[in-house]
Amino acid sequence: MDSWAGGALALIVGGSHATGTDVWVTLEGRRLCLSDLDVYAVVPDRRAQRAAVTRARADRPGLRSRLLSWGLAAPLEAAFLVPEDLSRLPARPATLELARHGLVLKGDPVWCERVPRWGPQDVSFEEVQLLHENRAFELLCAWPALAAGDRLTRLQARHAVLKCGFDVVRVEALSLGTYPEGAAALTAWAAHTARPPLPVALQAAFQALLQAALSWRAGRVQELDAEEARREWHTAVAAWVAAWRWRIGPAYEDAVRAAGRARLGRRLRRALSWPARSGLGPPLSSRLRHALRGTPQHRVNAAAAVLLLAADERGTTAEPRLPEPGVRALAALGVVEARARADWAEAARTVVRAWDRWVLDGQRTEEPM
Repeated sequence: MDSWAGGALALIVGGSHATGTDVWVTLEGRRLCLSDLDVYAVVPDRRAQRAAVTRARADRPGLRSRLLSWGLAAPLEAAFLVPEDLSRLPARPATLELARHGLVLKGDPVWCERVPRWGPQDVSFEEVQLLHENRAFELLCAWPALAAGDRLTRLQARHAVLKCGFDVVRVEALSLGTYPEGAAALTAWAAHTARPPLPVALQAAFQALLQAALSWRAGRVQELDAEEARREWHTAVAAWVAAWRWRIGPAYEDAVRAAGRARLGRRLRRALSWPARSGLGPPLSSRLRHALRGTPQHRVNAAAAVLLLAADERGTTAEPRLPEPGVRALAALGVVEARARADWAEAARTVVRAWDRWVLDGQRTEEPM
């Protein structure tokens, strides 16, 4: 990371690695971390920032394998900031966490004092919505992995499901202008606060999921059999969908509408220019054709929501299916080609691949472990 930054002024770690709640497991005598590593590198100026981004992109091939060799069985999220960027970080959940718990690995600890001290009431609808939508991709990635032949893959999938449970509660709390501190507080808040309604049978199941997530964070990593794992996944999806319907609406058409929430000028600008971290963004012709429907990020996010709405209709441990209204919504969003729309699993793979290429850096789908 420091080699990408070219000698950073500071390296700051956020997320679970900063709070000490990162999850580790021992497999075949090796200690492996299942938690994402979030690092902010502060560099002197814009020139150094551009050079760092270029080096990081060039070094992406083979990154997942290198991370695994270092004991990190999860993605690395790297941000390169000049000092004024750090002071101007917007009000979003990651900034709240960084201000509270950021850990300086390199440089003067006072760098963390530059992070704005936003409150939960300052976080915009859009930032909460992006947190909500990003968890949809984690759930889509987890579904096939729950029954994988490789134990590490199954544990990574359950880690994602349990993490999503906490983040659904974060979305609900931020929507009400609060932000409980830590996993235990989130679990207690969910149990005692009026939240989006879940079916009675699922209320207890979701609380059980949160309790399992607490144990997981405390280091009690336990694997479920395939049926139990799928039941837990459906519980997380039901909670995610309940929060979505509360915030956005119950219909597939509401997801399509949410994709177009950016102002028209922004949609057009993003159609003309879309800088993907992976270098694998959607082609100009596709961006222009679907510009009125939304930015590339909003469209792929809405497509993920459509797939979870469809999965929730099936319930329990059933294989998800795409009903005709869901197929039409995917067609309107322009992320999934016609041949893949009839099959939920194929559509999910397509949407996850688009998310990773268009929005992220390609680690999840372009780089084998």
